[in-house]
Amino acid sequence: MRLMINTSVVRFGGATQVAASLIEECRRFDQNEYHVVLGTGVGTILKRADFPENFVFHDMAFGVMGLGNLGRVQREMAALEQKIEPDCVVTTSGPAYWRSSAPHLMGYNLPLYIYPESPYVRTLGMARRTRLAARKWLHCRFFRRDADALIVQTDDVNQRLRRLLGTEKVYTVTNTHNGWYEQPAEYPPRLPARRSGTFRFLTLTSYYPHKNLELIPQVIRALPGDLRARTEFVLTLTDAKYRERIWSEIPAQVKLTGPVPPSECPSLYEECDALFLPTLAECFSASYPEAMKMEKPIITTDLGFARSICQDAALYFQPCNANSAARQAARLIQDPVLQGELRERGRCRLSDFDTPAQRADKILSICEDLVVERSGKADVKSLGA
Repeated sequence: MRLMINTSVVRFGGATQVAASLIEECRRFDQNEYHVVLGTGVGTILKRADFPENFVFHDMAFGVMGLGNLGRVQREMAALEQKIEPDCVVTTSGPAYWRSSAPHLMGYNLPLYIYPESPYVRTLGMARRTRLAARKWLHCRFFRRDADALIVQTDDVNQRLRRLLGTEKVYTVTNTHNGWYEQPAEYPPRLPARRSGTFRFLTLTSYYPHKNLELIPQVIRALPGDLRARTEFVLTLTDAKYRERIWSEIPAQVKLTGPVPPSECPSLYEECDALFLPTLAECFSASYPEAMKMEKPIITTDLGFARSICQDAALYFQPCNANSAARQAARLIQDPVLQGELRERGRCRLSDFDTPAQRADKILSICEDLVVERSGKADVKSLGA
């Protein structure tokens, strides 16, 4: 099978890790030919020299998507597809803004369209709600036009997306940690040596408004004085981004590493004690299984998507409530037994997710089914273990 994997519109954030993981795991399935379209996000983290001859890379980045460059995307992607002549196209995170000739499997990762009850959506003013509604209408139009099938990461998202787009062609393939977490490489510490008794929470994310990172300085102020002095929150933001988006002053308890390459993230987890994720909307967050794999307890928002992923392997706090979050943080810091229980629950929950290899296998199988459905030929099925 000749597969075209499209990451041209992926620029940063968790979508880059999802795409990179799939591409890397495809090396296990060497009976296929892979043409990988690299945007700026994935192109900066993949090491092309590590891939065998059945991988061909094409650089194709379109920057921030807007109405002005839709025509260019359609023209250039259509020309590239005509050159490659793939059996199937996979866009790791849609919309792709382009209708392929080959069957097109598209990833869906836009939580605000399917979780209108999110506290973040409720806080938007009229103008921003209008812009969100316009983007939703346009993106849904592209999904309906361009995707022959879609993949999501939880059953809850599956059902919501089916209702949103009016299609049954939605498949659940659970996300998970990247293969880098199986055999973590050692890297120099990114954080200064900590004082004895210091407890570090890690929030591993780029800045997005719905991530609700603005809550963190409020949580710090809500902690009891004795705990506040020995608690740190580690964010993967630059100083400039923190000051621009969160607060003009950086508390002493906040440690900023700047963006961290995905391959170095396991090492950063090792420098921390727990995951703190105040997000208000997700289709899935790889931070959850990453923390479970690294045996770090999790504190996160008490919302449906978080409970559907973590179940009993996390402590939950009321969304946007700094006092509630601070209580859970204090509870975890002061209770080593609870920390151990959450680690064990995380190990058990992790077994419910697909491994990176299983995830790639399922996606390739869906691609083959789409090819068979389109062509009516069964002889394209060649996927092996």
